[in-house]
Amino acid sequence: MEKQQAEAIAKTILEPDLNAQAELRRKREAENRSLAVRRFIAGFVLVGFAIGAAAAFFTGERFTVGGLWGGIGGAAVGWVVGAWRDRRRAA
Repeated sequence: MEKQQAEAIAKTILEPDLNAQAELRRKREAENRSLAVRRFIAGFVLVGFAIGAAAAFFTGERFTVGGLWGGIGGAAVGWVVGAWRDRRRAA
């Protein structure tokens, strides 16, 4: 058996495993990107919650309601900023 034949046989045997490893790597990269986006947005939610709670405290409203609306607003801002950031990276 020549070296080229041996390499072809080895490649044929190992190719499905290499494809599976590449697919697994792509899935892990996608999960890591998704986690990074969720953490980015969570930072805006926390800041929004704090701002909303402070505004509610000073206006005499309930702390939790102000925090809830602030968190929702922070999430919206986080999504917008995240989309803008991703668009800038792609360009």
